[in-house]
Amino acid sequence: MWRRWVLFHLIGDGVHNSITEEEIIKEAGRNYDINLDRALRSLLDDGIIMFLESSRIRRYVVNFEKLSEAEQIMNSEGITGNTVNYQPKDIGSNNVMQPFLREPVGYIYWFDNEEDRQFKNQSVYRIYFKEHDKMTFVGQLLTKTMSNPKIIRMGSLNDSNSYISRLWRAILSITNEKMDGTFILQDIQDRDRMACGNNRQRGKIALAIFKKLGYIQQVEMKGNSTKFKISGKKPYSVTLDEIFNFTR
Repeated sequence: MWRRWVLFHLIGDGVHNSITEEEIIKEAGRNYDINLDRALRSLLDDGIIMFLESSRIRRYVVNFEKLSEAEQIMNSEGITGNTVNYQPKDIGSNNVMQPFLREPVGYIYWFDNEEDRQFKNQSVYRIYFKEHDKMTFVGQLLTKTMSNPKIIRMGSLNDSNSYISRLWRAILSITNEKMDGTFILQDIQDRDRMACGNNRQRGKIALAIFKKLGYIQQVEMKGNSTKFKISGKKPYSVTLDEIFNFTR
């Protein structure tokens, strides 16, 4: 898997790049492990990649004479082993979503909403909170490709004008009006379409965050939609230490 990942960054999308070892490690982020070093050594030993030195800086490049072999590795080696599998088991390994994502600068990884998926075509989001303000959140939409992921900014629960605060107010308004106090994602979109975002992405991320924090609870399925209700726990009563404990 790491061999394929390295080669993508060197020749992905038909563009030939040169990358230092430091850049590769930075790109791997929290996913870095000893297997990345082994993959680099394996590619070097096989002559598929090589070093170029300039101003005492060594950069990895793909050996042009081994280009066809490099492309074969990219097309044939699926992501397997101990990586996160975001697809049902009956989906081939070449369709597994890319787990090696560049993390947003200044943010700390929290969780993936994989456990909330009810159907195979549902999106998977990776959620982060801000390093120095744990009430501020962003999400990454995980895709099947190795392209840079889309960053979806939610804002802070301490900012009443942020998207995530607007979505929370929409939920409170909806539950106050309904006899059974339940709601679905479509209800939130109908109440604040702009805050919910394109394809309801911010709405989906907000629900994952609120559920993780214990503000809402899943009740039942309504067709293809999940019904929720509020738990009685409010965002502004949560301390930073409480949120940090959720990440452990």
